[in-house]
Amino acid sequence: MRVFLTGATGYIGGTVALALRERGHEVAALVRAESDSTLLRERGAFIVAGDLDSLPNLTKTLSAYDAFVHTAFSMQDPVEKDRIAVETLSAEKGFFVYTSGVWMLGNSNGKTLEERSPVNPLQLVAWRPAHEKIALRRGAAIRPGCVYGERQSLLADWFAAADQKRPLKVVGDGNNRWALINLHDLADCYVRAVEQRAAGILHAVDDTKATLNECARAVAPSGKIDHVPAEGFMAEALTANQIVSSEATRRTLGWSPRRTFVNSIDEQWREWRTATR
Repeated sequence: MRVFLTGATGYIGGTVALALRERGHEVAALVRAESDSTLLRERGAFIVAGDLDSLPNLTKTLSAYDAFVHTAFSMQDPVEKDRIAVETLSAEKGFFVYTSGVWMLGNSNGKTLEERSPVNPLQLVAWRPAHEKIALRRGAAIRPGCVYGERQSLLADWFAAADQKRPLKVVGDGNNRWALINLHDLADCYVRAVEQRAAGILHAVDDTKATLNECARAVAPSGKIDHVPAEGFMAEALTANQIVSSEATRRTLGWSPRRTFVNSIDEQWREWRTATR
């Protein structure tokens, strides 16, 4: 298939791009002029110069693709730029895969949150339901859990702190659970969704059931853990307590995450050290 991808130089998008190439798909990556596209070029991706704002001007280029995967996230005007991408890409004839997230579902409050559960978004992502609705007219909305692996994302500071013998900081009491997913298992979910044109809500979460305290202890078995107050715009998300199921997605895609956070710690350490040399 010919796949057009946004966010291909990012944490998630870069791994998705390489996974698509490994499966033999043609990949065109939308890349800003200042971004490093060396690895993408080396792996055979075609580079399209531009950013999310330029997408409406690329309709002639976009018409040549079979599928569109939107993984980009802009730190400046994120809501407006995401809407530009969703409206532009969902207007094309190809299959569209939108990146949403489990924070759309809010806290579990004793329930397991499934693909069919009603949305109750955290304030940070209160704008996402409208964008999901647009995307679902043309394809799928993947809701990844909090992503871990390689250079890490939300938990990068844990690995840096443990490596430097500093205390690991856990926001809140650490007895909450995050829905989690390994980066490579997530990329596999995207590839399967594209190949199968699997429309609808897809949950990309693994079987991690450990609390944040237990996850932190796995990273640094003999290290110190400091609990810090929940402050700032991320506070609600970092203290969220979620139990999220991906059983329907697994049945639909034939997808099975191979890792959990705790059972892949050795692998994560190897990846993190390689990625941060």
